[in-house]
Amino acid sequence: MIRQYLEKHERSRSVFEVLYRLMPAIVFVIYGFMIIYLFVNRDMRLRKVIDVPLIVLLGITVIRKLLNEPRPYEVTGIPPLIKKDKKGQSFPSRHVVSAVIISMAGLYLNIWLGVILLIISFTIAVMRVTAGVHFVKDVAAGFAISIISGVIGFFI
Repeated sequence: MIRQYLEKHERSRSVFEVLYRLMPAIVFVIYGFMIIYLFVNRDMRLRKVIDVPLIVLLGITVIRKLLNEPRPYEVTGIPPLIKKDKKGQSFPSRHVVSAVIISMAGLYLNIWLGVILLIISFTIAVMRVTAGVHFVKDVAAGFAISIISGVIGFFI
């Protein structure tokens, strides 16, 4: 339904495309500020805030290459809303995994920062499916993997 609306309304589609690219960038900029803040303040949590996301991202990258699941536009033949020609490596969504594990790092530092980042992460997940570059299972798995990894890495 949202996709059909965006296909018919060029202005709305343009806004969608800007947000599609902007949302992950916002998460990564905030992550950079988190690291700088912890470094400047010589906060002992810095190591976890760097190591946990790095380990999760490396693990997901290997899993994606091994599984090499097709993307929706490869299976359905429906072109994505956002220009994308990458083949395979759809499961799980690396954008969602990254955004959510960074959100978990934010939650580890400050509950409100974490909640805001989780809302942005959810928005990224919805937009990746709406754009036709991931299946719901790709973003749901990304969310679950990062939530579980974040709980283990930051809180246990």
